[in-house]
Amino acid sequence: MSPVPPRTPAVDPPPTPPFPFHETSTSTKEDALPTPAYESTPAYDEEGAEAPPTPSPLDEFKAEEAIFATLLLELHYSDQLDTPCACGRGKTRKYCGCRDAAPNSSSFYARGIFPGSVKEPKTGFTLILLELFRQYRCRGKSSAYNFALVLQRMTDSFFGDSVPDIYDSLLLVSRFHQYLDILIRRGHAHDVDVPLPGEADRPYPNRPIGYLGMQCAACPERGVNMPLDVNISVGSRHLIAHNMTLDGNFKANLFFKRDKGSETALTDGRMYFALESEYQKIAKEHVVHKEDTDVPCNNHIGSIWHQGLVKSGKVARSGVVACACDHTVLGALIDLLVGEGFVFGTYALRELLRHMNSPPHEAKRQNPTTLSYDSLCSFIKNLLRRAMEVFPDEKWLHELLKVSEGQIPADHINGHGVDCRTIWQAVYFACRGHFYGESAEAIWAFINALGASTRQMTGPGRHDLMNVVFDFWNTRKVYDQAQLLAAERVDALRLFELHMAVVEDLSRQHATDVPAWSRLPWKCTKDAKGRLQSVYQHKVNGVLGIETVVASMIADERVRDAEDAGLEARSSVAQWIRDGIFIDRSQTFVIALLNSHKEHPLPETWTTITSQREKLKIDLKNFRERQRHIYPRLTLSAMDEKEPELTALQLPSYRMKHGQRAASMRLTMEVLAVQAASLALSAVMKAREQDYRGQAGVTRSERNLQKANLMKNFEIAMYNRARQALIYLGHIADDSSRYPLLTARDTRRKETHLHRARGDSRLFDGTAWYLQSGAEADDGCGCFGGGDEDGGGGERGACSAHRNSGAQASKDKRPRRLRDIAPDDVEVAAQRRPRGKKGQQAKKKSNGWIWAWFEMVTTAAHGTDTTKLAQYKNESMRVQWFRAEAEMYRWLEQYERKHAEMLRVICRFRRDREVWSGLADRKQQEGGGRNGAASFGRAQAAMYKRLEHNATAIFKDPDHGAHQEWVSVTSLDELAVKVERWRESVFHWMDELDIYRIYKDEDFVGPAADLSPGTYFEQRRTEVPRVEPESLMDA
Repeated sequence: MSPVPPRTPAVDPPPTPPFPFHETSTSTKEDALPTPAYESTPAYDEEGAEAPPTPSPLDEFKAEEAIFATLLLELHYSDQLDTPCACGRGKTRKYCGCRDAAPNSSSFYARGIFPGSVKEPKTGFTLILLELFRQYRCRGKSSAYNFALVLQRMTDSFFGDSVPDIYDSLLLVSRFHQYLDILIRRGHAHDVDVPLPGEADRPYPNRPIGYLGMQCAACPERGVNMPLDVNISVGSRHLIAHNMTLDGNFKANLFFKRDKGSETALTDGRMYFALESEYQKIAKEHVVHKEDTDVPCNNHIGSIWHQGLVKSGKVARSGVVACACDHTVLGALIDLLVGEGFVFGTYALRELLRHMNSPPHEAKRQNPTTLSYDSLCSFIKNLLRRAMEVFPDEKWLHELLKVSEGQIPADHINGHGVDCRTIWQAVYFACRGHFYGESAEAIWAFINALGASTRQMTGPGRHDLMNVVFDFWNTRKVYDQAQLLAAERVDALRLFELHMAVVEDLSRQHATDVPAWSRLPWKCTKDAKGRLQSVYQHKVNGVLGIETVVASMIADERVRDAEDAGLEARSSVAQWIRDGIFIDRSQTFVIALLNSHKEHPLPETWTTITSQREKLKIDLKNFRERQRHIYPRLTLSAMDEKEPELTALQLPSYRMKHGQRAASMRLTMEVLAVQAASLALSAVMKAREQDYRGQAGVTRSERNLQKANLMKNFEIAMYNRARQALIYLGHIADDSSRYPLLTARDTRRKETHLHRARGDSRLFDGTAWYLQSGAEADDGCGCFGGGDEDGGGGERGACSAHRNSGAQASKDKRPRRLRDIAPDDVEVAAQRRPRGKKGQQAKKKSNGWIWAWFEMVTTAAHGTDTTKLAQYKNESMRVQWFRAEAEMYRWLEQYERKHAEMLRVICRFRRDREVWSGLADRKQQEGGGRNGAASFGRAQAAMYKRLEHNATAIFKDPDHGAHQEWVSVTSLDELAVKVERWRESVFHWMDELDIYRIYKDEDFVGPAADLSPGTYFEQRRTEVPRVEPESLMDA
């Protein structure tokens, strides 16, 4: 705060030149703009009765918007304030009191003070203080009330209460100052919506006129950071795709407030929140269709079921729904009334697209769009119909939504059913890159702390503040975008190399099957029974497992119930047994976690143990209640509340036949699980060498190794429990060679993707590998237990091959680029003869018997179980290969996409530099001499020039994952050509193995291409009758 200078007598001012958006005349009761109704915050007087709205003090500042903006700009060239005033009184503009020089304001601004009011200000705030408050507000989410208290205490630390209260004035001035700051930085004080000299259209031709938001620099924006017309193939559309995410937040809510009802948002409809009058109209007229509350996968998805239901208390706004791009740059915000209504999600999606389509592009110039939403399975069904109902005149939106694609975010998809996980899994979609779809979640972590302040504000004030804070977030994201994209590019390159090595390894292991696999239809289809089939998922009942056994038991019980039709129906035991089997697995998993925590105490592990124990308590309670009903005479074992994993389940054993079958199938499934866990451990060990750089890499590698070991030991324990059950049931003997005791040593296996090394003739596979011919192996092979329990270090690379210490490869000193990822030659160190009698032969370490277990079962067993088991093995390998291939392609697309995005960032900064240079030149010509507007424009141009230079340097830097050939391109078309050419060279090994590259398909659009909004709409229009509004659930 600063003392107020004496007021200079004012004279009648000359006319003020018009400003682009608002008139500059002083507002009165007669000519004040009408205030839009804000029905959720009606006006009240002191007694609580409704009162007529009164003018807001903010209206006075709003009316003088042009003058304040001009004065702020003039501060960028202070000499301008010393020029004579245009009123002719002979005084400089700094001290003249006429209107043209902004009476009582110019003298404040000359001293760096923002006045507390337009007429006769008595309080002023330094511009440095206002900028400090803006930083505290945006970064620290500090409230204005606490900031005002701090200022009072700093003024008088002993008698702060005696300092005049500036809280109301701080709210008013800071809000208007932040609005002016955005207005100037977006170029609207420089007439950015007027074409520059020599140009026929606006600098940003497809943004809304008067738009104040910050657009993402990496997302495709035709005519700004990319040409209007591009020639990109269907298989390369990820280079120009626009990925968006939707997500709701219920911490940024709004309480009902008693206010004068006189405020209007300064940024109403010009930033991220939509126009309030339009929002009110849509919220009133739209209803929630009952079909929108149905979950296709029949799982409990709260955002779908809770539409139109009050769950957040009596609030004016229950939260907000945000639509952001995959670079976590916010595009639109829409208030929620009660629940996460789909109409508001559609509204937010339309607002984000409108910010790049005002006026809309032609259909051929629209970018491919992908939407990620945690409720997409239900949201997409009526998406097109909602858009047609709410926005009937926006044909461009309807056409764009018809061809849009979708997915469920990676962190939410596991909460959906099997069908949703099959259809909407992001990694199985083509041309997505690594779009995990959770970018909107990162925004909430930034804004949640502000919710405590915004929920107590008026509606318009809340909108203005959230717009300013989100604009601060977007601005920092855009300015740092080159560095962020470069980090993602390096990560994508590293992971692509690893995943391509995995795919090549799997392809060479199954060289005879892969050519046929690669030509299978990869889209989701439905079989004769209406079940979804996908190459990325196992078929239903592909192997005789626990579910098959339970189904058999259920069938037996149905026959029994049919014979006893006259008796009272009895409870089904099959489901109870199934629950007990899974509880038993959960108990073993907790024990494995406890063992891991004992060796490596980590808060993350203990949190998992605690949550698993709580779940076990609930499951055990339900299980034991049903157990008492089924076996009323059975005395149950004691329930251990503290350690529920030690509670005995007492599963029935009198069903000898079914028990043996169930335990046998558990053995079958557990061997598969041990194989998968061992392969995962092998992959982690292999990746560990490449990731073992720096302390962060060491920590990450060690933690991944611990997790992989934990899961392998857990699966081994589950197998041994099932084996022990078969022994108790008398199905096998304790020394059975068909189902031997499993140890970590038995999981050893030679890597088939490595070159043959010296000494391989001395290495043998595990016991089961001797059983490929059907013969049983004796203990002489040294594979049934014995030896080293932990594998004796032989699990490095999942085999006992070591690098030759005398022939280490020289370190590649070139920058990290795509290089030959073929494994180095390996040799096996000579095995030492153990001490003992001369000539005594040491037992050779061999690979584990589980890797030939399928062949053992095939030759030793008979019947349909063996056939199904062999089919399941082949299907497991096929699914593994398809999933690995999908991961490889996604990371490849991610690497390519990051080059395209960084190229767009450079073009965007270049365009911003050109626009600001043009605006500065135009202001210079209009004002002549030296003026602040031109100086500010040149400063902005210099800033964007520096951003462009930095982005270009990072784009071409090999240490940031740059491809040597791609960084020389000048257009997206040229990049697409070089990407296609490079793919031909890097995938030459696929041609050698006769593997069909799926991205060459003309319809390479993803496994759920037939489930687009347009297809849904056409199907529903003919199959589902239209429900009249009277029968729909009201919002």
